[in-house]
Amino acid sequence: MAKAESDTVGNYVYTTTDANRTLLCLNEIWQHHIHESVVPEGWLAGARGCIAELASLAGTPLPSLDDVDSAFQVLGETISHRIDTLVPAQKEALLAAMWRFFPTMRLLTIEHTGVVAHLHASKGLPKKSIDHAIIGWRGIEGDVQSSRVHHGRPWQALCIWSTDSLERLQNEGHPIQHGYAGENITVSNIPAQALRPGAHFQIGTVRGFLTSYSIPCKQNKDWFADGDFMRMSHERGADSRVYAMVTRTGEISVGDTVQLFTDR
Repeated sequence: MAKAESDTVGNYVYTTTDANRTLLCLNEIWQHHIHESVVPEGWLAGARGCIAELASLAGTPLPSLDDVDSAFQVLGETISHRIDTLVPAQKEALLAAMWRFFPTMRLLTIEHTGVVAHLHASKGLPKKSIDHAIIGWRGIEGDVQSSRVHHGRPWQALCIWSTDSLERLQNEGHPIQHGYAGENITVSNIPAQALRPGAHFQIGTVRGFLTSYSIPCKQNKDWFADGDFMRMSHERGADSRVYAMVTRTGEISVGDTVQLFTDR
């Protein structure tokens, strides 16, 4: 029987490759959400429920839930070993369960208000500046990723960065400018450390949530002193770009208000 070429989860369409790679990122996405954080017991309880649901959907044994971090790692490894045996319905159910859980990883009790300083969309790097953008489920219309090995999935629809981070890197002597690192939306007046996986945002009519840190790649080496593109890794400080999933489509423009909801 021929394999399905895509998997549809609500408003989101994954190619088979995108679906597989997303499921293989399960533990990585969890690690991004808890990076340098103390996770409250209430969220750990939700995580245990998510692990149990995912294990059931994948038809895999339930790992020990005594240590949630270890359980996500074991579950991720088990799913990776079975990825080629999962039928489309299983993958769709697994993806739906993932993205029901991860947006709950914030209590949304603190609101940061900022402004859209820059918008960018084009193919390749640097990305071209634009004044206005139509945001669909896949991100900004007209934006293209030259390489889709690590990009382009529904949870990577938008790449968001802070002017705080950009200015800090420039002050360190890195010859980087807005749009160079592939970001779509650069926001000002919001602390860089507030742009963390799990935070929710609203820009105009567009809503979404931050899903993961964006891992730097060597295509960015030319705008970093000594080619040190890993300087913008989340493991090197608070200056990482972040990916976002769109939960309500619309249009945004430079100068629009950005509301970011996060508790930590």
